[in-house]
Amino acid sequence: MKKIKFAKVKEFFKGKGFIGALCLSVAAIGIATYVAYDQTLRDITSQPSFTPTTEQQVANDVSGVPKEEETSAPAESADAPVSTEEPDSSIDSQPDEDEKANNFVSGEPERMMPVQGEILNPYSGGELVKSETLGVWKTHDGIDIACEEGTDIRAAAAGKVIQIRDDPLWGVCAVIDHYDGYQGYYFGLDKALEIKEQQEVDAGDIIGKTAPFDCEAKLPPHLHFGVKLSEKWIDPAEFIGEE
Repeated sequence: MKKIKFAKVKEFFKGKGFIGALCLSVAAIGIATYVAYDQTLRDITSQPSFTPTTEQQVANDVSGVPKEEETSAPAESADAPVSTEEPDSSIDSQPDEDEKANNFVSGEPERMMPVQGEILNPYSGGELVKSETLGVWKTHDGIDIACEEGTDIRAAAAGKVIQIRDDPLWGVCAVIDHYDGYQGYYFGLDKALEIKEQQEVDAGDIIGKTAPFDCEAKLPPHLHFGVKLSEKWIDPAEFIGEE
């Protein structure tokens, strides 16, 4: 019986059946090898990219290449509330103390009466009035301010003394240019003045003292004060601002 089976097997290996089985085995091995190789390639390509280890990062820092600083601002959370309040404009609109100190507000120059006293005769405004001393009708181009002889007379405003003269009727007269076209005329001063021509004065500076003069000798002691604007007489009260 065993001899019969061995003969069949021997015949099988000698025949076409053995060759066919051998081919199938080779093909199967080839397919299995290809599948295994392909799977290996897929596993390799699917691995994450190489990231340097901590030791490698330290080595890079020591290599002398400066590390770049992160300049990007942290991303805001999408859930963070968005502020809709407008900035307080009052904060920006308030100048600091230095700006306030440098922002000078230009005001009117200081002006004052040259002496305090009763107005004996006002400005006539171009109308003729009778002079008690001279007995004639004439315009009264200033104001007469009552004051005792020897009373200090002050500059009505800042300016420059442009003329000092001794008039036979009006006595010693000082003319001060008060700028902006204004000129002050101070009649009836004592010869011993506190000022001289071309001298600068401030409002309130003493320029001299009162003394009697012939033109208005019948009036009580006083200062005759007149003001011109662009060479025309105006009311001194208008210049002082006491209308």
